[in-house]
Amino acid sequence: MAVDVDGTLLNTEFDEMLRPREIAAMEAVRRAGHVVALCTGRNFNSTSSLLERSGWTPADLPLVLLNGAVVWADQPRRRIACHELGGEEVRALIRLFREYGVVPMVYGTDDDGGLLRFEECPVNHVLERYLAGRRLNTGGTETVPDLLDCDWRQALEVGTIDEKPRIDALSRAIREQLGGRVKVINTRSLMGGGVYYWAEAFHAASDKGAGLRTLGLHCGIAREHTVAIGDNYNDLDMFAYAGVSVAMAGSPDDVASEADYVTGAVADGGAADILERIAAGSFPHGAPGSTGKGRT
Repeated sequence: MAVDVDGTLLNTEFDEMLRPREIAAMEAVRRAGHVVALCTGRNFNSTSSLLERSGWTPADLPLVLLNGAVVWADQPRRRIACHELGGEEVRALIRLFREYGVVPMVYGTDDDGGLLRFEECPVNHVLERYLAGRRLNTGGTETVPDLLDCDWRQALEVGTIDEKPRIDALSRAIREQLGGRVKVINTRSLMGGGVYYWAEAFHAASDKGAGLRTLGLHCGIAREHTVAIGDNYNDLDMFAYAGVSVAMAGSPDDVASEADYVTGAVADGGAADILERIAAGSFPHGAPGSTGKGRT
């Protein structure tokens, strides 16, 4: 069971506590003998903070983080995959972000504490809310005078939030200039009312589908026995890999249309409903993938 976090288990990017029903449902799935993994765009610091605030910290919970850039498994938990951007790619991305008029944020590696570095400068109101929430709930942020002056040997991500036209233009430029070395993933910001989107640049081998594949091979679980629940564009690679995919109500239409099923909205406990049915053995019905796309 691969479960997205923001927009799937949490109502918004600022909900920093999992609800009791979702926790109980995931524990029921685990007791039924299945593996539950969180598959999220968050990094280790942010995910750990969320679990601690929620009072749910299973030591053997697998994590597919930063859209598949890092995969954790086993007990005690250890990294089984880590794809990092090299310093040359980090600097090239910082320059491209600036060229397209957006504010870059650089997420460091887990070995350097997962520090988020950015420059103190005017930002749009959505990015301002994100950074304020990050400082309050997760920590691990640092402002620097100039990101290009940092000694970048590697990083996990360079990302930002901005209005969709700028994000689209930047993403095209990244694909054209750094394709094959960098993968850019776009998702709709849960704070931006459909206007603001993420651009997140990772090592080319990173996406949730690749991370889930790595975890499945490690755990000995065939892809046809994998169920994925998500709500956003960064979940599409996970949907493509999983034997059964479930989109949340309220997902973008072109995300929901790629899923085998659509469940209820996050506010209505749609993910918990699917998890409870899996724990009870009543989902999925029939052979994996046997239903039509987008079925409820």
